[in-house]
Amino acid sequence: MKQGIKKRTTQENKEIEALERISSSSYMVVLGNPLLNARFDLTAFQMKIFHFLVLNTDQTSSGFKVTKVKVSEVSQFLKTKTSDYLYNLLEKESRKLMKKEIFLEDERGWKVANILAQIEYHKKEGAFSFLFPPMLDAYLLQLKKNFTYIDVRNIVSMDSVYAIRFYGFCKEFERFGKFQFTVEEMRRMFNLENKYELYGLFKQKVVVKAQDELIKNSDLIFDFNEIKEGKKVVALQFVIRKNPHKTQAQLEIETTPTSQEAEDSHFEVLESNTQPNFESSTLLRLSGIVQVWGIDSSTIQNWLELYPVEQVILGVEYVQAELEKEPKKIKNIPAYLKTIVSSSQLVERQKAVEEEKRVLKAVLKKSENEKLQLEQLKQQQDDFLHEVYKQKKKLVLEVLQQNQQLYQRVLNSLNTSAFSAIYYDSYVSKVGTEISLESFLAYFNENTGFEAIVITTLEHYQDLNLFEGLIKHYGAQAKALGLNYF
Repeated sequence: MKQGIKKRTTQENKEIEALERISSSSYMVVLGNPLLNARFDLTAFQMKIFHFLVLNTDQTSSGFKVTKVKVSEVSQFLKTKTSDYLYNLLEKESRKLMKKEIFLEDERGWKVANILAQIEYHKKEGAFSFLFPPMLDAYLLQLKKNFTYIDVRNIVSMDSVYAIRFYGFCKEFERFGKFQFTVEEMRRMFNLENKYELYGLFKQKVVVKAQDELIKNSDLIFDFNEIKEGKKVVALQFVIRKNPHKTQAQLEIETTPTSQEAEDSHFEVLESNTQPNFESSTLLRLSGIVQVWGIDSSTIQNWLELYPVEQVILGVEYVQAELEKEPKKIKNIPAYLKTIVSSSQLVERQKAVEEEKRVLKAVLKKSENEKLQLEQLKQQQDDFLHEVYKQKKKLVLEVLQQNQQLYQRVLNSLNTSAFSAIYYDSYVSKVGTEISLESFLAYFNENTGFEAIVITTLEHYQDLNLFEGLIKHYGAQAKALGLNYF
């Protein structure tokens, strides 16, 4: 090796590779992993717009700059027509993005950032300009470690925000081949603590829906295994696989639609209400459960076409749970399951249970809020009384130093009271024959009990009205805190 030429480290090579891949690809963004695992609540459309904005950001820059993008470019990215509807939609959704927050947390603490710092619409140009907040620098610019490449072509056709999130997880953990989250971790990341509270519904609406969409749209897919504590599912382990039906070559082809396809494309904002692809995981999973009961996959598919997906899944899971409790309870399982699946009672009961839980949670939350308010009031009262006491002590010290005979009056009062004589004796025992203002003040400052009894004694000297000014000054605040005395 020539002298003076420093060999690049593996990390430096990785950084250079990242920057080169960003600059050379029209579809690649690089996201910090904390961003992929953060807690936020966006729609699928908002997630796509976020990725589009990152795609149009110079990620090799040292800081964010105001960037302008044309609506026609957004239209091309989303594979839809440029129209007044799209203009209005972008205006509406971008303004919502301004209000959205992202919650990032690690072992050092947490931080909250807005997703956008500013956005501006240029009507004559048919363009928007935007700016990311500086707090996102560490997760979007000049990333040196702990980052993931995302090819945005994989997410453009997804209708579920959870599918987009799971695709990010698959890319993040692709080199490991698997990843695992607890159910509570997923609820927290997706901001779903108060939604889909029954695990079966959460699994169907979030995990299985994401699984189906990845099969249809992305180069990576996943299977998952449930991890239980007793009968309760507490975590899911995900196994990542390449999607044999979505290769990189197919992605290349799909990003160049024909003129007729572009003309016929339909732009949807809300999550799709169409039935999922039953040839994929939903059908396979249910078929795997019911085949031991003598029910084939064609029967399941018929049910899925006849009844709501949620109703079929709940029916199968209900019968499965009943058989786990009492294996011989149901004599004709196929007939019994058909009756259960064809009825909406389970769905209605689940909704009723969820409503009861919601009401109970609201009651508990109200109770917790009231308790918290009382605790906060008590803390405010304590802080207030502590502050007033400090001011009293300060005033007493000033008065004692100004009136050097006053301390002798206080000592006489202490000595003649059975209750306070103990404090007089402790002072005399401490100083011996050295009774003086100096020793009095020194003992006052070092003995909190003596300090308190001296202040109380001075409060009772009506001829002095020593604390009258403090009472007037703090009276209104004391009343506001519900204190009748201080």
